[in-house]
Amino acid sequence: MRNKIRKFGFECLEDHEKLEYLLFSFVPRRDTNAIAHELLLTFGSYKKVLDADPDLLVTVKGMTENAALFLHLLPEAFSAYLLSEKDAACLTNPVSCAEAMIARIGRKKEECLLVFYLNETGKLLKTEVSSGGGRRSVSFDRDKLVAMAVKCRATYVVLGHNHPNGSLLPSDADIDSTNRIAQALGMAGVKLADHLIVSEFEYHSMRASNEIVDAVDLSRPIAEFAEDLLRREAGVDRIKRTYRRT
Repeated sequence: MRNKIRKFGFECLEDHEKLEYLLFSFVPRRDTNAIAHELLLTFGSYKKVLDADPDLLVTVKGMTENAALFLHLLPEAFSAYLLSEKDAACLTNPVSCAEAMIARIGRKKEECLLVFYLNETGKLLKTEVSSGGGRRSVSFDRDKLVAMAVKCRATYVVLGHNHPNGSLLPSDADIDSTNRIAQALGMAGVKLADHLIVSEFEYHSMRASNEIVDAVDLSRPIAEFAEDLLRREAGVDRIKRTYRRT
């Protein structure tokens, strides 16, 4: 098996051979070929095996806890590999930010919020990730987010969250919370550069889709500020109505 990989590469292996090889070091003195076939029979595909919960993997005859955890963590290990290069680079456009978001949370089975705090050149100052605790919702702690942006002396913030169901369209709650955060950040002198909704392979930029209304200027006279704020809220409502019609 090792000679075959050296000669032709890992990708030349059949799915059961890939699993057989990966299990060599974690299931000693066992026929990992038989275990690999049983894993595919139980879960249906190579991808579904790696996506399976360790508690389910370990129920397959011959599997060990170490082997189950190793297989389960392989996708995250690869995501961390991809993200390491993105962390070192400047995140200066929606594509580079989206690639980093997808690598970090695109495969998650529950909704997660990922926040990038950037300086004026797009260098990553800090990353925060949190889970909403369910497949369909994620919370946006506006005050905590603004406080961290100020603490980091960030110039820009990029929000991202995943939709495990695959749909990339923002919900009314997404639009509302995003624009409230944009206003709060703006009052602290920080710009919400984008909010990206990601799946395993794709992304939706709320900034590029004109779904983020820029913060009202706090330095304007109070009467003008109030009028601008009302116009801004009306703009957010128009965006939500547009999505209801489509």
